[in-house]
Amino acid sequence: MSGTHCVEHKPDRLEDDACSTLRVLVVAENIALRLSGETLVPYYYLQGFANAGIETWAICHERVRDQLREDLEPAQFDRMTFVKDRAVQRVLFRIGALFAPRIADLVFNQLIAIVTQWSMRAAVRDLVERHAIDVVFQPTPIAPKSPSFLFGFGVPVVIGPMSGAMDLPAAFRDMEGAVVRAGIAVSRWLAIGLHQIIPGKRYAAALIVANRQTRAALPRPIKGRIIELTESGVDLARWIPRDYPWERPPGPVRFVFCSRFVDWKGIGFLVDAFIPLARAGSSELHLVGDGELFDAIGRQIAEAGIRDAVTLHGRLPLAEYATLLRRCDVYVTPSLRECGGMAMLEAMTVGLPVVGVDWGGAAHYTTPACAILVSPSSKSALVAGLTQAMLELGGSYARRRAMGEAARRHVIDDNMTWRAKAETVAAILRDVVAAPPHARPRTTNAVPSALRYRPPASTTASL
Repeated sequence: MSGTHCVEHKPDRLEDDACSTLRVLVVAENIALRLSGETLVPYYYLQGFANAGIETWAICHERVRDQLREDLEPAQFDRMTFVKDRAVQRVLFRIGALFAPRIADLVFNQLIAIVTQWSMRAAVRDLVERHAIDVVFQPTPIAPKSPSFLFGFGVPVVIGPMSGAMDLPAAFRDMEGAVVRAGIAVSRWLAIGLHQIIPGKRYAAALIVANRQTRAALPRPIKGRIIELTESGVDLARWIPRDYPWERPPGPVRFVFCSRFVDWKGIGFLVDAFIPLARAGSSELHLVGDGELFDAIGRQIAEAGIRDAVTLHGRLPLAEYATLLRRCDVYVTPSLRECGGMAMLEAMTVGLPVVGVDWGGAAHYTTPACAILVSPSSKSALVAGLTQAMLELGGSYARRRAMGEAARRHVIDDNMTWRAKAETVAAILRDVVAAPPHARPRTTNAVPSALRYRPPASTTASL
């Protein structure tokens, strides 16, 4: 590891003020700028903590090593530790591929994450001792039901912000077959027992949750504090606002969707809803992303006869996607189980009004000034509502401009930037560390015998 430290073990803060900087260890399975979803969260906390003058180390999976080498400053990359896959993770991945994507996500991907955390324990303990870490911070996984192995290191642990435990709207629950529903129920039931033998969240000094729904999904009993803070954020430097001239520029109205092509993201309903606009002309739909429904959506577009009005971009590099966003007029998010909404916030920061579903993240993160939300009371009502909302915004440039400008203001005014979130979480970490020992949750260094595992030296690589 590079970097200059006053001592290698816990310094005496009273005797040496030069060593009083907060020392944080960030633990996450994946940390990446160029992947999607949760992988961005720990990346931006690393950057935000560095900007706040916090000394930060991190540990994650080696699959993101090459990307991080390019995206992080050399000094920060030198403080990264990487763990490798074990055979059991590869086997679980192959088995999960045989099941429905929702089961693979909820069961097998969770098991893979558990094994990865288990493999990290020895490296986390070593980093805590070697670098005089004050607090361990686990920003992902964001699911409150996911167990955490981060306990018993002799320093406080803070986990979150978490979000999740969300179901489909009642009218859409038949999208999940009996096997999927049973798998979800079993995974949630098993999570209750797992938290008793893997008590990281129950022992944490603080748990950060996005909303009351997430708070209700936490394991019991909880020894630490529970703090509410929304989990998604946006980078203002990357998402530059689009230009809004006073007069409407020539050309079609461009609607854009960016997410995984899976059923609960509602992309099939969006294609159906766009058919009247495509046939009327003067509108385009840009679909960005990939996933198991990519080919099916292509067939749906072809069968509807609207290929001239719809562009399937696939997965785009971030810079290319940011350029596309600034050329578009309305962001559409028909997701039916979106707890957060990072892509939506990015579009709002660019200055796009939102058409979404009055459920989950879109309902939490938007206001009527910047979004039109459609009730998910039925499938036909959702399709009709999306069509009507797109027609309304497509027909009024002045309304699009006003709502787009309001969307960016809302993101900034409501402190939904990564910089603001990192500052808030940094304050939480400092508060936890500053709390007198008797005010912290009582923890133990003892590890249940089933979890007493130390991976061989070859499973970790510290640069």
